[in-house]
Amino acid sequence: FPVFPPNVVKQVRAVMPEDGIVCLDNGIYKIWFARGYCAYRPNTLLLDNALATMGAGLPSAMASAMVYPDRKVLAVCGDGGFMMNSQELETAVRLGLNLTVLILNDNAYGMIRWKQGNMGFEDFGLTYGNPDFVRYAQSYGATGHRVESAAHLQELLTQCLNAPGVHLIDCPVDYS
Repeated sequence: FPVFPPNVVKQVRAVMPEDGIVCLDNGIYKIWFARGYCAYRPNTLLLDNALATMGAGLPSAMASAMVYPDRKVLAVCGDGGFMMNSQELETAVRLGLNLTVLILNDNAYGMIRWKQGNMGFEDFGLTYGNPDFVRYAQSYGATGHRVESAAHLQELLTQCLNAPGVHLIDCPVDYS
């Protein structure tokens, strides 16, 4: 703990039903999901491929929850991508959607850090401070949760996916 990306993928796959929809934002974790998440049905793992559309995870999950209200829907977002459209939590709550947002929190632009590091560039301006995501979710009327251990993640995912409403899970992640 913090959780490693392959472990996140494994735990998400363990709790998502075969028809559940996982909507990815854009970040380094997307590579792990693209490589390791087994989709059993078409259109159950939604991701852009190399378009770098940070902020797309939550709106994609909202649309999925509207089109398929009886299916489990999970948005997987990095903290940077989530903050680009985080205000849409209010819309999801107002519309009465059932979805869970998993924020993989490293307090940085992890994908950019990784790419710049591989190119030999200095790590500059990529770290930032986040709001308290649990209280942030609550301020919009959603339910906020914080992962306390690697084992706790799967428990929270199961709890949130099986409860109505909008849920947000703040999960510390280690990309090293």
